[in-house]
Amino acid sequence: MVSIRYFAPAPALRRHISSYYWFQSFGPCFADLMRAELPQVRFILRGRALNHYGNGVVRVSGTAQVQGPTNGPVRFTASEPLHVFGAGLLPLGWAALVGEAADSLADDIIDLDSLCGAAAGDTYAALATATQDRTRVEIADRFFGALLAAARPVPTWFIQLADEWLTASPAPSVDALVAASGMSARSVERLTGRIYGASPKLLARKYRALGAAVRLGNGEASGWADLIGDGLFYDQAHLIREFNQFVGMTPARFLAEAAPVTRLTIARKRLMPDLPKLALFS
Repeated sequence: MVSIRYFAPAPALRRHISSYYWFQSFGPCFADLMRAELPQVRFILRGRALNHYGNGVVRVSGTAQVQGPTNGPVRFTASEPLHVFGAGLLPLGWAALVGEAADSLADDIIDLDSLCGAAAGDTYAALATATQDRTRVEIADRFFGALLAAARPVPTWFIQLADEWLTASPAPSVDALVAASGMSARSVERLTGRIYGASPKLLARKYRALGAAVRLGNGEASGWADLIGDGLFYDQAHLIREFNQFVGMTPARFLAEAAPVTRLTIARKRLMPDLPKLALFS
């Protein structure tokens, strides 16, 4: 049995953080398959989790960690009850609040204190004693607000352009992004790698597959035929291959047995209507 509740950050942080969440698993063990997603900050307040990446790397959670953007599914497991307070980082949030090259941390995690020092431990300690959702959100707002106050300059214009590119069409065109940016293809690739953790081509494939999963998950598409009919994929084999790479299962299996957290995450759209469009995909 699992429970997950979502909360909006303070208004000043909403361009940087998609949402906060309070996750609890109550059984003796937990396992879930997370599709490719945006970066996250996680405070593991009870239990210990393992991140199993597609490249075979397994990372053990610390008390506070940053997960970079993922470009494939990640199996998240625990052999004991687990309580996690987390925050989803939008690309602007990654660039301004974290600042590390996203492609160097893609499909991996690092300790939060390596980025922000003692503030990570202080925030963990405050969250560990909090007993109400409102208090947890206030603690997180103070932590991320302090990071924002010390944020470095970032190419906001490009992030706005790339976010819109990824969400305006179900099949983003790399040539369209390059043309709209006014830069060379190589310069665009360097920026997307640093901020989004992948090349424009990989990002376009990733968000096309994630968009298909969201459509299946919220009932906008009833099966693979609907997705192929829209011309997003060449044929059923192409859809299955791309869906497997970024979601971790076939569309049919996703409809039949999508992991519980994935289902709850997709349902955020109904609970948080003002959620940024990019956050709806992961």
